[in-house]
Amino acid sequence: MQIDRSEIESSLVLKGFTREDSHHRYFYHEVEGKKSGVFTYTSHGSHYKAYGDNLLKQMRKQLRLDTLSQLADLLKCPMTGADYNEFLKNKKLF
Repeated sequence: MQIDRSEIESSLVLKGFTREDSHHRYFYHEVEGKKSGVFTYTSHGSHYKAYGDNLLKQMRKQLRLDTLSQLADLLKCPMTGADYNEFLKNKKLF
C-alpha cells in the first residue's frame, strides 16, 4: 500500500488533528480542545512524497491503530473523526 503525504496530512487535519510545523510536521490528536497524547508526524523531504508499508506501519503504531486497514480507513475517509475518537475511547486511551 502507498499513500501520498499530502493525502495523509489533509486527512489528519479533517479528522481533528492539530498540525504544528518544525523539522517535521507534527499532528496532535485533540478531543474537546485537549491533546489526547496520540500524535504522528510527516517529513518535509522530497523522498517522502508517498508513504509505503514501512512508514505506514510506524504511523499505525503512533496512532494506536490495530491494523493497516484501519489506518487506510482513517486516511482515506471511511473512518470519521468521531469514529476514531470512539475507537480511542474504547481502548481507554483518553
